[in-house]
Amino acid sequence: MIDRETHFAPSARTWMEHRYAELATVELELWLIALATLTLDVVLTYIGLRSGLMEGNPIMGYAFEHVGFAVLGLTKVVVLGTAGLAREFRPEYGPIIPLGLAIPWLFASVVNYTLLF
Repeated sequence: MIDRETHFAPSARTWMEHRYAELATVELELWLIALATLTLDVVLTYIGLRSGLMEGNPIMGYAFEHVGFAVLGLTKVVVLGTAGLAREFRPEYGPIIPLGLAIPWLFASVVNYTLLF
């Protein structure tokens, strides 16, 4: 007897396991992309603030006013350090962690770029 699920269409779980295994092979590159998007976000935020744009995040806007721009770098370092610790203690989420950083930073960079240019 042929099991249609395993022979004709892989289950969603199997499909996800294969995609995850593929991501695991490029984890280093995903971390480099996260670093690149972090840098791009910081640079474009700096340019935007210097050009007269306002910070969209009210918490960061308050921090910029009271602490200065360095708070953005400090925040990014804390987030990156926390992600590194999460990677150390939960290696099974290795490739997902840098994606979770890179995607919102890339989105923020695209928004900043669009507003600037």
